[in-house]
This record gives sequence, structure tokens and C-alpha cells, in this order.
Amino acid sequence: MKKIKAVLAVFAALAFAGCTVIGSSNSSQSDQSSSAFIDIGTDSADSSSDSRGNSTDAVENSSSTDSNSSKPEFPEKTEPEYVEWMREEKVHEIRIKIASEEWQKIVNNPYKGDYHPADVYIDGELIENVGLRTRGHASLYMAAEVGTKFPFKIKFDKYIDDQSFMGLDELALNNGGDDYSFMRDFLGYEAFGMVGGYTSCVTFFNVYLNDELKGFYVGVEAIDTSYLERYFNSHRHNLYEGEDGASLEKNMPLSRLTQKKGSDTSKEDIKQLIRALDEAPLGEKGEIESFLDVDSALKMLAVNAVIDNRDGYCGIFAHNYYFYSSKGKLVMLPWDMNAPNMSAYTDIASPAMGVYDSSMINSRPLAKKLMAVEEYYAVYLDYCKMLTDKLPELKEKVMRVYEMIKPHVENDPNKFSTSYWFNYQYSLGNPAGTITFLTNRYTYLTERLKALEGKPIPNSALNP
Repeated sequence: MKKIKAVLAVFAALAFAGCTVIGSSNSSQSDQSSSAFIDIGTDSADSSSDSRGNSTDAVENSSSTDSNSSKPEFPEKTEPEYVEWMREEKVHEIRIKIASEEWQKIVNNPYKGDYHPADVYIDGELIENVGLRTRGHASLYMAAEVGTKFPFKIKFDKYIDDQSFMGLDELALNNGGDDYSFMRDFLGYEAFGMVGGYTSCVTFFNVYLNDELKGFYVGVEAIDTSYLERYFNSHRHNLYEGEDGASLEKNMPLSRLTQKKGSDTSKEDIKQLIRALDEAPLGEKGEIESFLDVDSALKMLAVNAVIDNRDGYCGIFAHNYYFYSSKGKLVMLPWDMNAPNMSAYTDIASPAMGVYDSSMINSRPLAKKLMAVEEYYAVYLDYCKMLTDKLPELKEKVMRVYEMIKPHVENDPNKFSTSYWFNYQYSLGNPAGTITFLTNRYTYLTERLKALEGKPIPNSALNP
């Protein structure tokens, strides 16, 4: 409970004014013609993918290492059916049918998080005997306080092996308890897609439970079997979720990275990465590339910096990311992007500039050691520029989606704010609103990136 209240202390006051938006890009790899990128630390047999799951190796910089100089070509993957379905700009419908005694168990103890059997109809298609449970931290606490509109997770193959919905095995349903705009997940994951990063698909739902409208929800593709298969063609390797305090510091308890998949429970891959980060001299690569897919980490740091997401690895909780072990290296994956975008004028000279304590980078060795290497820092800035150039396009998408979801949010009988506060998130008169943020962020970063171009990280940013 203390953990939940701590989260609420950070986010509850921000929900009215925060900026937000959604996720998984309809375009494949973003336009890279204006910047040079390197493919760092990625095995050739398991190259990075764009937001549609296709192989997309970054354009190689002259300073790139030669370890990946020859990469085989792979045929374009056929995406599962759910990917295009979730990318439709459409509000879908989910009807959950659950026995009254099972539902009462959830109501009586919403924090337990146990799965319960249920049937679901998605746009009229029946999927029987799925697993339904509550999820979330602050959003769950807010729902539990009033006993309605819980955030959910639906696991389609919980009780029936290999069952899915259009190939999707797990879906998270966010209730808007800590995002009155219902747009932050979309904005965050869309941003990752714009730089060719790993990103979950996002869509929207009106959710009914036993024929009662519970309200409007944001649906996010969970990081599970179907997600891993479309990006890595595998799902059986080690998968870890970064819980609160997953800072990767030398003395970090390994329990801060919860293992979700994989038969090897020694966490030796995590230990190796932590050791490599600790032992690498500042400004040198050391053995980091041997254990980390560096490119995925640089994208994570860059995207969170541009959208000023302070609830990720560099935030005060050092969480909301996954690691997947692919070809002997840990790939960093974004998760839970519903935190408010804080300030359009936050500096990006360091990916930790936007956190509440500017010295936070000293306790985030992955960020500090990568940023101190000039080659990595140049790539970080290139990804920042790539996304910054796309912010006007992102703003247009946000406004289009806002108009689509507006009547459904206003019709939500259990939303955690009012229709006025929902619409205020998109008002140009709101200095902290989503549209104002994207407009001002583009202007500020365009100039700031010109000043940082071609230079190493400022000492003041690396050693605040």
C-alpha cells in the first residue's frame, strides 16, 4: 500500500494538467535520411525491428564498430492479424461475461491480482474461458477506492493453450485513472515507433462487464508471447520486468528485475550487464556491448527524453522497462507509457535532465556509462533529432485521435474526472496540455539540438 500511495503522490496531482498520447506507429522505420545511425551491439541474426515488426538496421556511422559489418538479409515477416486491427483508428468494444461469484472475488480483493475465468466478446467475436485479472498501481488504487472501473489484463491463453485473439495472447486495459486524457500510452508508444523502436500496439475500447458499461479504456499489447514472436521470432528466452528500483546499480537486489519467461533462473545475464556497467571506465565501452543491445537502450533514453517521460528508467522509480535476452544480449523494451509529459523546456543534454533530482544520473549507470561514450552520445542525439522532427506529425495524429475518442470518453459513466478536464488536456489554453507541450517541445528542441550537435555530453549534464 505504501508503494501505491507513493505512486499516487507523484501522479495524482499531475493527472489534470499532464500531456499524453499513444502507441504503435503505422509507418515502418522512420525517415533516416537526415541523420546517420549505427547498429550497436545487435546480433546479425536478431536485428532490431521497426514498429511493424520488420527488420530495420540503423544506417551505419563511420565510427561504428565492425562487429556487425556483414548482416544477412531476411524476408519480410507476415504480421499477425491483430497488429493491423489494433492500428485502425477506431473505438472497439469488449463485453466481459464473468460469473457473479468470480467478480465478487475481484471486488473483495482487487489488489490480489489473481486470474479469474471469463468469456469475452470483442467486436462481437466470442473468445471463451480467458483469464481476467486486475492490474496497475495508482490506477488500480483509484478504482479500488470507489469500487468500479478497475484496470484489467486479459490473458487469452490462460486456461486454453495457444488460444489467442487474432494472434494476440495478452491485452492490458488501462482505465484512465492516472491519465485523464486517455492519450499518454498512445503518444509514448507512437514515439517509439517513429524511431524504429520496439513498441506495443495501442487501441481503444468501450468495455462492458455483464452488460453494464464500465467505461472507456485504452488497450495495450502486453509484452508476452505474441509481442516477442513478432519482434524476435522467439519467446522462450529470459524476459525480465523492471520493477521499482531496477536501477542496475552494482548493489541492486536482483529481485528488482522480475523474471517473466525463461528456464534459466540464475539471472546471470543481468549480473553480467550490471558488472559490465560498473567496471567500464567512464567514457569507454568496456564490455557493455557483449551483454547489452546498446541501440535499444539509446532509443529508450532518447524517446523518454524528448517526450519528457519521467516515469521510466531515469525517473525516480527506475522502472517501466523490460529486458529480453536475444542472442546473448539484453534488449531494452519500453512499457507503461502513461506518465504525464512534464515540461516542453526540459533539457535533453542528458536523458536524466527531466527527473526530479538532476543528480539522478549518478544512480542510473546504464544512462551515465552510455552517455559518456562519444559514439553512443552522438547516436542518442540523432534519435532525439529523428523524433523531434516527427513531433508535428505526432501532434496531428493526437488531434485526430482526440476527435475520435471524445464522444466515448464523455459517455463514460465511471471516468475519474469530468468531460471538461478531459477536453482541457487538448486546449491550447492549457500551458501543460498535450498539444501545447508538443508545439513548444518541437520549437525548443529544434534549437537545442543544433547547439548540442557534434559535441560530447556537457560535463554539467554528466556530473551534475
